[in-house]
Amino acid sequence: MKKTLLIFGFIAVFVAAFIWSLPASIDNDLNQIGNGKKSVVFIYDLNLVVSNQQTIEINNAKAELGDSVNYLVSRKGYLATDKFMQNYKAESAELLFFDKSGKIFKRKFALVNAVDLTIILASID
Repeated sequence: MKKTLLIFGFIAVFVAAFIWSLPASIDNDLNQIGNGKKSVVFIYDLNLVVSNQQTIEINNAKAELGDSVNYLVSRKGYLATDKFMQNYKAESAELLFFDKSGKIFKRKFALVNAVDLTIILASID
């Protein structure tokens, strides 16, 4: 009985640690672009390993800059993303930076670390 409880305890700790290590969710509402806040949109491609790492870096930058920026992820393969990619000639694993009025300011391909994200976003007026 003690052995079973111990095994269940280890499994519970492992599952909790796994869930805690997952990146926090990032909004996907592209209508937030141009709402008076700076925005960064990441084109997430499930088939590219760099996509998960980039979301982690975005969350790290989010912790630094807080709610002064719209952090958005648009997942490839969805109609809204396909239209967005077509409008801005964007590609998978690309980050697009917008100023407060919604005008595109800069583009970069992943992986952009949190420090560089913070510098880029701080430079947009």
